[in-house]
Amino acid sequence: NPPTFGVPCCLPNHLCHGIETGTPMSLSSWRIAVESDWRVLEAAPKELRSEREVILKAVGQAGSCLSYASEELRLDPEIALAALSSDLQAFDFVGDELWEDDTFVLKACASHLSVLERVKLSPLSRERRIMQQALRMNWNALQYASLELRQEPDLCLEAVQQHWRALIHVDESLWSDRAFMLKAIRCRWQCAQFLASELRRDGALYLEALRRDVAALDFADTAQRGNAAFMLEALKLQDVALKRLTPALYEDPGFWLSVVKELPHGWRLAYEQGPVSLRDNVEVMLEAVKRNVDVLEYGTARVRADASIMQEAVKQSWRAVTHASAKLDVSSILKAVEQDWRAISIYLDQLNGLEEIEDVQKLVKANPEIVRDDRLKGEKMVVLLAVKQDGNVLRFCTDQLRDDEVVAYAAVTQTWRALEFVSQRLKGEEDLVDLAFKQEGLALQHAAPALRAQPLVVMRAMK
Repeated sequence: NPPTFGVPCCLPNHLCHGIETGTPMSLSSWRIAVESDWRVLEAAPKELRSEREVILKAVGQAGSCLSYASEELRLDPEIALAALSSDLQAFDFVGDELWEDDTFVLKACASHLSVLERVKLSPLSRERRIMQQALRMNWNALQYASLELRQEPDLCLEAVQQHWRALIHVDESLWSDRAFMLKAIRCRWQCAQFLASELRRDGALYLEALRRDVAALDFADTAQRGNAAFMLEALKLQDVALKRLTPALYEDPGFWLSVVKELPHGWRLAYEQGPVSLRDNVEVMLEAVKRNVDVLEYGTARVRADASIMQEAVKQSWRAVTHASAKLDVSSILKAVEQDWRAISIYLDQLNGLEEIEDVQKLVKANPEIVRDDRLKGEKMVVLLAVKQDGNVLRFCTDQLRDDEVVAYAAVTQTWRALEFVSQRLKGEEDLVDLAFKQEGLALQHAAPALRAQPLVVMRAMK
């Protein structure tokens, strides 16, 4: 019969005439015509529709021409897959027996995933088997699964492992299943956004997501981001969680106190990223200086003048005295001086004169090296106390005091080594040298050359 479509102009004239008029043609002529335009199959003889190569080439042009193929060729897997690959409409013409073959179904899915929507996959065990394989190819296959399968946690997790968006296709009842959602979040942190309302107060689930990416906090509601305990745990995982604090929690000094106490670098977070009000908060600063005295540079003058803060800070490091905004109490300066003599210099800077020094004896006892300060190395009273504590500090005193007999005798009495630091004049004093000899004959090396040349002196040194 003449075809119902226009004959393609690309065909030779004799073929066009034969098709238009229904004039008998050879099979070779029909093959040429079909190869040029698959629609010729509509008018082609039955035996041509049973030729495998002809149909295979035709479905390559348009999958729907499978409708003209013989029943036998509709059951040919290669032809059927070629047709489906070209056009999903070929689904209706594929032989029913092929859809009973799991391998064929999966190959068809590779071309068009929506095949799963049309094919009847029963019983449930068969659907599960095919769906598991399909999910490994494309997680989107889950959207075509039956309700029963979209409620199965294990199957749904296979899809989630590939992409978090697979949760769009699972049954919403699983969004309320804590065990399932925990596993899903561990696979893909973005799954946290699908938590059902009854799970949104479960901080542990959000923290699990946060371990993977701080952006998970964007899925937490205001109640969670305003919860001090939850946000503290979040901070332990990711510092940038601070950017997700609610305004009220951000201004809460109690929250920052916990941050300072529980995070090794909490003091830095508090004072570099926290509210300005913390700089004048005595309680928070007191905890912060226990971790690092450098935090004092952020404190207000009022805070840096607080005795309890400075006492605690000095326990940690003598350098804390550099941040004091008021005169230090004696107990604080004593602790600082014990650590390093340089603390005395900062203390003296706060005084109007040396006469304001309190408890000089305690300061010297704490560290005799305070005489290294230029303002004390010439103070005889202070130096005398210092050399009685440690005669070696005489090396730091002025030339005038190193030539002072009272100071020199006190230093050498404390240690024979101090003889090295007395003036050249006193190194020639036999009484002073003999005092050193009583402790150690090696003191002879520090005596004046004239004394070292005297045999009697040498003999006294050797006793």
